[in-house]
Amino acid sequence: MAALSVPLISGNKIDITEAIDFHVHSAPDITPRSVDDFQLAKMAADAGMKAVVLKNHVTLTSDRALLANTIVPGIELFGGIVLNYPVGGLNPRAVEIMYRLGKGKGKVVWLPTVDADYHHQVFHVPGKGIRVAKEGNLLPEVEEILQLIAKHNLVLGTGHLSPEEIELVVDKAKTLGIDNILITHAMADVPGLSLAQMKKLASLGAFLELTYVNDLMGSHSAIKAHQNWHRVSLKQMARAIKIIGAQHFVLSTDLGRSLDPLPADGYLQFVRGLIDEGISQTEIDMMSKQNPAQLLGLN
Repeated sequence: MAALSVPLISGNKIDITEAIDFHVHSAPDITPRSVDDFQLAKMAADAGMKAVVLKNHVTLTSDRALLANTIVPGIELFGGIVLNYPVGGLNPRAVEIMYRLGKGKGKVVWLPTVDADYHHQVFHVPGKGIRVAKEGNLLPEVEEILQLIAKHNLVLGTGHLSPEEIELVVDKAKTLGIDNILITHAMADVPGLSLAQMKKLASLGAFLELTYVNDLMGSHSAIKAHQNWHRVSLKQMARAIKIIGAQHFVLSTDLGRSLDPLPADGYLQFVRGLIDEGISQTEIDMMSKQNPAQLLGLN
């Protein structure tokens, strides 16, 4: 495990106080992680952050968030569930259990990620992936999941679906009254949205997630699993922010692998890098504080 550190905030002009990281992977996990839930919470609290959302591709995290909140003061942790094969795929019952176990800390339902059919296609993963639609129509279990998200006022994360699937899901979600929608790492290979597609989804009321880890990916990455992904540079992210508007974005790190920066450090680096690319502190505050707080009901 990497040595713990605290982001060096004092003495510079970068402000991540009250920031919310909506996408962090911590231990326990089947993938080696740089920090466990408690270490992550302590580091975020020491950095003055407001909240962190725990994500795991193979299990729910609402119960872990609830436990960490009782141990570490000064920070709010939230969790959710990713609807991959280990939890039964598109499993409405698993969504309900996640919500009930979290006692208010289970907030996010991500549609399939590494088990999504589109993820399998893009990264040439053998075996059958999960699709959310057939012949242009959402599967009944997907509609049931969306109804649960609406009922419990949860956040819909779109996972690693295709652009076409995402549009179908968002359209249906809006008809069901779901207001809290986050397009998972919108500029990454999955889903690989164009600026036009991002604009359209933003016009429907969905927030677009930008993740720092995508700036660290590519053939140069020290992490083998990241070498198959294309890098999305901070310059590219800043351009999208300037074109579409900061009011439509959420900043996350998607950090947690052992060779990546520690999550709180990475968040600071992310903010510093975007400011260097011409993004204002006001825009940073909107994307790192106000927008994610709105999704989590913390405003």
